[in-house]
Amino acid sequence: MRKLTCLFLLLCGFLPVSAQISAQTKSQMELQSEALMVDGMRAYMREDFGEAILVFEKLARVQTQEPAVFYYLAKSYLADKQFTSARSNAEKAHQLSPYSFDYGLLYGDLLLANKEYKKALKCFDNLLAYDDHRFDNEPDMIRVKQFVFLSKGDGAKDLAEKNAFYLKAANLGPVQEELWVRIIQLDWELNRKDQVVEHALEALENYPRMAPWAYPILGDAYQALGKNKESDEAFEKALAVNPNDDHVLNNYSYFLSIRKEKLALADSLSARLVLAHPKNGTYLDTRAWVLYELNRFAEARIVMEAALKDRENVSATLWEHYGDVLFRLKLVDKAVEAWKEALRLDSSRESVDKKIRLRQIPKN
Repeated sequence: MRKLTCLFLLLCGFLPVSAQISAQTKSQMELQSEALMVDGMRAYMREDFGEAILVFEKLARVQTQEPAVFYYLAKSYLADKQFTSARSNAEKAHQLSPYSFDYGLLYGDLLLANKEYKKALKCFDNLLAYDDHRFDNEPDMIRVKQFVFLSKGDGAKDLAEKNAFYLKAANLGPVQEELWVRIIQLDWELNRKDQVVEHALEALENYPRMAPWAYPILGDAYQALGKNKESDEAFEKALAVNPNDDHVLNNYSYFLSIRKEKLALADSLSARLVLAHPKNGTYLDTRAWVLYELNRFAEARIVMEAALKDRENVSATLWEHYGDVLFRLKLVDKAVEAWKEALRLDSSRESVDKKIRLRQIPKN
């Protein structure tokens, strides 16, 4: 019994000493890790990336769950142009601390550099899910958000959803001009002419060099909205930038003709247009309709017959216009035949059907 008591007392005396040794060992390991971290950072700061890699690799074998170690190891490999090792260590840092913006940013950027776009999108999207809005105005945060919104916009099948993502990206700050082109084109496809105007004006304000592209579409949009004065002004600005823009010469002269306004200007513009494009059926049709509104029917007939030779651009509109010209020349039977061809190409044209039944152009 006395032997057991002595053994118990001996153990009781030994345990505190063992715990002290363990604590001292742990403390020494922590001190060594801290010293290695300082050495690694010093090597990195003096751009001795090879040394930094050696130090951080040694530290990573001890501190296996410390994300900062793998983060700086990744940055060292990146600076040393060892991209595969940089990517794997950045991934490890991100996995250990998925809430860290810096770690996620480095990993995402390396994925982008490696053209792993889907993984980069997932990485950056997760960063935004953890976003506490403290860094909203930071350039890197803006860049991440723009990448996410642009990627989601590119992947969206619904046009309205696609446009919404693109607008989110554009509203964050400067973007490539091409994005504004996509936004405005989607506005047009979605029949949001007021948005076309708003976004075209915004694009012009931010990127004045977009004038050759923006003013023509502004002219079209204002015309569709019934804002004729603004439409004319936009087209005039477009021509000031590019006097030979065939889209502007065509649409501007055609809009003037159907409004029966500034016909002398429409005559001049359409003449320039067909001089440059003598075989384009659409442009010849515009020229013919300007001549029609000027009561120059014989000239209009010659131009319309040239337009109909352009098989690629033949349409119900061209045949209807041809019929109208023939009717004004009192060639009623030929006019009816032309209208019938227009109706064959587009059976929904009630106005053409009425012309055929009446054998004349109805009075407004």
